[in-house]
Amino acid sequence: MYVRKGSEKMRHIADRGRRIAIYVILIVALILTGCSKASRAGKSATLDNLNDPSVTIGGLTGSVHEPFIAKAFPRAQERQFNTLSEMITSLESGEIDAFVHAKDNILSAMEENPGRLRMIDEPVGEAMAGMAISPRTKYTELKSQLNAFLKEMKESGELDEMHRRWMVDKGAEMLVIPAPKDPVGTLIVGTSGTLVPNSYYQDGNLVGHDIELTLRFANKYNYAVEFLQGSIDEMLNDAESGQVDMLSGGIGETPERAKRVIFPDTPLYGNTINVAVLAGDPA
Repeated sequence: MYVRKGSEKMRHIADRGRRIAIYVILIVALILTGCSKASRAGKSATLDNLNDPSVTIGGLTGSVHEPFIAKAFPRAQERQFNTLSEMITSLESGEIDAFVHAKDNILSAMEENPGRLRMIDEPVGEAMAGMAISPRTKYTELKSQLNAFLKEMKESGELDEMHRRWMVDKGAEMLVIPAPKDPVGTLIVGTSGTLVPNSYYQDGNLVGHDIELTLRFANKYNYAVEFLQGSIDEMLNDAESGQVDMLSGGIGETPERAKRVIFPDTPLYGNTINVAVLAGDPA
């Protein structure tokens, strides 16, 4: 087929023009996206302006926080994670704009990551945290023992003192709690291992508020303890199936969970549910 050189030149110019136009559109789109992100990060985040379809809120899979996310941010998108550290990383990388968690744990994360996080003071809800017993534990007396132990700890003020040391004052050191020499059995206890200050690793050792409380209980009733680390979903499944005897590690109480595990009569403490954003977001 014969084509004149002039037509080829015009077609080449037109193709080049289209390519340039596409590049310009892509660059403008990237700039606008960046501006959108920058303007959202640059304004003071509130519960109201986070409730937007362009915003993504992080939450822990299977946690008691999920209903609060849906209630407080019905227009926003939700993304689920297995650990708090995963949410912090995703917040800093811009994959999410905020995350929801218990106030005590957010404050601990802020101390561990100075200058990186900020908590919105207005809470989105409140929940009670406690321990839980497997309905299929092999120790039939475990429920009555845990109820008696927590009641005694509450009445003596030791439960509140533990909360102050670990949750309020921070930086608590684990007490030396000796293991029984001739235990009546071994408690398999599900725990997080990643949740400061409840259950986490320090210098290779499992420490925290809930770990100390579990060891105190085991010492009183002459149990050896074996901790099994997992996400909240895994822990609840293990307790429901009888693979663990009890759960200890910031276990929030809900009516739905009460159908799967046994909560003792005395909860450990109440905690507000708050929202964390980047610290660069001005207060």
